[in-house]
Amino acid sequence: MLVYSLEMLCIVAFALSGVLVDSNRGKDIVSVMMLGWITALGGGTLRDIILSADTIFWIRDPSYFWTALISAIAGFFSITHMRKTRINKLIIMFDTIGVSLFSILVTQQLYSAGYAAYVAVSMGMVTAIFGGVLRDILAHRRTLFNDTDMYATPVILGCCLYILLVNVNIDITVAALICMALIVSMRLYIVVKQIRFPAFLVLK
Repeated sequence: MLVYSLEMLCIVAFALSGVLVDSNRGKDIVSVMMLGWITALGGGTLRDIILSADTIFWIRDPSYFWTALISAIAGFFSITHMRKTRINKLIIMFDTIGVSLFSILVTQQLYSAGYAAYVAVSMGMVTAIFGGVLRDILAHRRTLFNDTDMYATPVILGCCLYILLVNVNIDITVAALICMALIVSMRLYIVVKQIRFPAFLVLK
């Protein structure tokens, strides 16, 4: 129940992060609502499509759909207030927590279900970040594919570390908590210090 509640909280944060992008200024409510919804649910949808799931997760459990939609609508009507307060920073924090939570939970679920490690890690990354990629594409912003921001790196490292810890017989709950903490701390450090890939790792 705790994990489910955290997932819903992170869905709210993802949806609001989709609404808050500056390029949304001047857009109508339907456009903003769809952007928030896609940000929140896009990654998990792509994961289920790739894995040929019987039912997309937000169709199987409509709570995800309605939480994302209602959060996006609420964000539209309260965005002026959010921009004037520190709520924006709080949303960034929850967005970071959401990335860590979804990436590790998906990696954990798939690896426990017998999927190969590379599949579990890849799908954990897709679930966590692809909604944000879609948001940036639709909002005409720079994405992690045309920027040197290390957004995906903490996720990949955290998911790989989870596989390693499980294979040396660390309890899966302890391993998950360690890796979530690693992703959150790395991501916040990268944001604060504005760390980017070194020049020799950037294609000329």
